[in-house]
Amino acid sequence: MASRKSIKEESEIHQSELSDNFKGLKFLKNIAISSRGPHGKVKVIQNSAGGHVTLTSSSGRLLPALSISRPLLKLLTTSAEGQIQTFGDGGLFLMACCLNIVELSEDSLTGNRILIEIFEELMELALGELKSDNFLGKIHLSLSNTVQILSLVKTILSSKPLCKLSEDSVNHLASMIVECFLSSVKDDKNTNSVLILTAEGKSVNQSHHLPGILMLYPEISSSCKKKLHFITKDEKIVVALVTTSMSGDSEEVIQGRYQQNIEVDAEQTVIECMKSFCHCIKDCGVGMLMCQKVVHPIIKSQLRQNGIFVVERMGAKLTSFVQDLTGATPMESFSCKPEKYLGSLDTVNHVILNKKSYLHLQRASSGMNTLVLCNLEEEMVSELKVVCETALNTLQDILQYPILLCGGGCWETCLCFHIKQKVKENQGFILEKTVCTASALSAASEIFTKSLLQVAKTTGYSGAMMMTSFPTFHSWRVPLNSDDFDPDNVLTCNCGMVTEPAKKLMSVNEVNLTILKVDTVLKEEVCKLQQISQSKSCVVDSYISNVSAFRKAVFTAIMMLNVGNCLQDIN
Repeated sequence: MASRKSIKEESEIHQSELSDNFKGLKFLKNIAISSRGPHGKVKVIQNSAGGHVTLTSSSGRLLPALSISRPLLKLLTTSAEGQIQTFGDGGLFLMACCLNIVELSEDSLTGNRILIEIFEELMELALGELKSDNFLGKIHLSLSNTVQILSLVKTILSSKPLCKLSEDSVNHLASMIVECFLSSVKDDKNTNSVLILTAEGKSVNQSHHLPGILMLYPEISSSCKKKLHFITKDEKIVVALVTTSMSGDSEEVIQGRYQQNIEVDAEQTVIECMKSFCHCIKDCGVGMLMCQKVVHPIIKSQLRQNGIFVVERMGAKLTSFVQDLTGATPMESFSCKPEKYLGSLDTVNHVILNKKSYLHLQRASSGMNTLVLCNLEEEMVSELKVVCETALNTLQDILQYPILLCGGGCWETCLCFHIKQKVKENQGFILEKTVCTASALSAASEIFTKSLLQVAKTTGYSGAMMMTSFPTFHSWRVPLNSDDFDPDNVLTCNCGMVTEPAKKLMSVNEVNLTILKVDTVLKEEVCKLQQISQSKSCVVDSYISNVSAFRKAVFTAIMMLNVGNCLQDIN
């Protein structure tokens, strides 16, 4: 078999099984577990050839920095990266939960095929519990209640130790993010509402936000602020947004078959077409042309002679923000009628920030904002940017799914015991459907719920005992061998919503499932949690993001357990 890299070398196919990948899987598991939560450890990553050193505990920066080639490990990281791309969060949870299931399954005496069938049934039970109105690990969110929204943002900001955020810094950033988000919400929808810029060498509390968009514009000197003048129409700056190249290499005019003629210059033909386009936008009263790509010097000179301000090389991401800000429709052809595509701005000013020149674009009705994030070091700023992007993505998700989970490991612990009870109640049905033995069901249920509990434990500091209490089954961390422990002390659960005397707490390994049959108090407890969350700052997680990560973790574990052989061309 010929190699795709070299016809002179023969490919070598490497075969491996799940057990052959345990070392790599355990390595990934340790990375995921030790990176989670505010007590997580920062990872230092550099490839074998040297190069940039990345410091992070965020899955959004961690996974792209890892060089993974083994198919089974790549299957896991690809699943986690897909979760991050969709929701911006949940990558570490997915990896930790998935690998817990795989590791415990391999240690079990029950065969993988039977375990897989039972896991699928347990997943359905778990999703049913998460959707239930009586599930005591979730609360409903109201966009009119800023306490709940701030709790969500603070939880996300506090989860990354590399950012080194004090309580004041967390409050400052959370207030800015929520203010930017709420100002962008229109009819329960928002788009590219917040542009994030970074500045290193300054304290976090110097972070600030501005209405509109700040975009880098090095063509103006940063030595002093410059007064800009624009052609206006009805006191508005009319904007033309172009996404095709204006460098003279456009294929729009030069297409089809034609005979070569030495008197015809292809580039000049395109330039003449663009000049005609420029005359059209001038007649429409355009004061600013913004191009995603390059503008030819001749065209740029003509536009400026006509008083039209030119911005070029914006790139796709910034073009998307400009489109939302101005209301302009991108023009992809020089033959279109510009008047149907134009947008507008209220003001454009020159701003100097960190000794760099920026254009400050504003339109009052857009709801767009620029968030300028500051921190002392480059890696700290990069980490802070990722965390704030996660917070903004999560806030967008709650517009469609206004539900939150009780954080700090509480929802995982609560779900664990609800699953155990559901298995006990539906044992006969599950055994009949999966055609397995009671011992196999018991083993699979233990693996499934223990995996959740292990994930819950990773959200806090080590050296503490996980405890719970009826009827909420939230989680508490009680220090081991503490001389100051008093059974009469009232302790608060990890999410901050439930308080119980220490003497009423029990180890998560000592819960008697028979007491779960008491169902009359559940609705009262749900109401209590809802009221507390609306008036007190608590630790909360995104419902849609975490449920998605949980589902993907189980399905990825099932795929990994189902793998017979991994074949890899190592040439």
